[in-house]
Amino acid sequence: MSFNVPATFQTKFQNNIEMVLQQQKAMLMDAVDWQSDASAEKIKIKDLVGNTGPKRASERHGDTKYNNTPHDGVWLTKPDEAYFAELVDNNDKLGTSIDLEGTYTMTAAGTINRSIDMAILAGHYGSIISGKDGTTTTPFPAGNIIPVTTGGAAGNQRMNTAKLRAANKLLMQSYVDMSEPRFMVLTAEQNDDLLTEVPLTSADFKAVFQGQASNGIVTGMLGWTFIPLELANPLLVDEFINIPALSLDGSGFRKTPFWTKSGIRANFWQRLRTSIDKMPGKVVSTQVFAGTTVAATRTQAGKCGIILNSEA
Repeated sequence: MSFNVPATFQTKFQNNIEMVLQQQKAMLMDAVDWQSDASAEKIKIKDLVGNTGPKRASERHGDTKYNNTPHDGVWLTKPDEAYFAELVDNNDKLGTSIDLEGTYTMTAAGTINRSIDMAILAGHYGSIISGKDGTTTTPFPAGNIIPVTTGGAAGNQRMNTAKLRAANKLLMQSYVDMSEPRFMVLTAEQNDDLLTEVPLTSADFKAVFQGQASNGIVTGMLGWTFIPLELANPLLVDEFINIPALSLDGSGFRKTPFWTKSGIRANFWQRLRTSIDKMPGKVVSTQVFAGTTVAATRTQAGKCGIILNSEA
């Protein structure tokens, strides 16, 4: 038998992963803006043109008064590829050396999906790279963090509707278009907090709070679309990104992220790369590989925020 895996195996493996990725998207993928640009190591993903006030024609035949419109840009730096790789020993029986529709296809797709979610969350929590040449770094603004004490007379509070209202107020005060879709990650802890405060059986849940729920999961409230995702999941960790750590502040409070869809932009340098190869140096074991190259960033400070929640 040839040491080279037939090309049909590779094609089938990639097609199967792509099908799984289409059927089971990353949790956050539809909640952000996307582009695909592999033109450079650092790319400009958004031009920001600011607003100005109007001038007045206060005198007859007066000189034209010109506005000084501010301009800026947001940049992304290409990250290292995130990938899944596994060796299949010849003694393992996975179909014709490899079960192309089995466990490794699902595991590879799951790895890619988690990598996408990790990139989006890291872009939300991280700094914005801006400026004419992409040399200005701005960390997450402290003014866009809803305090943990919000919604209580005293002490640290768990997730509550007052914090959701405060998040809406923050966006409105930043002149965000409130008709734009708004998203928030909701862990099991924060979901349970909202269920405790506003029971699903309450008449106010839908009438006052615009609440929506399915199978005991709060899916929306006060204009927010909630995305169920466990930020403490140990699988949301690699050598460079640690979401469980990023989602906690120095006092151990959960940093619940929220944003408008245009507030986060993600870029694929490479959506998916796969290969299945015989490895002569590994006793002709078969390497199964799938990778993606993706990064994300906040676009404007006023469109993203964090709610601090106690989980004690």
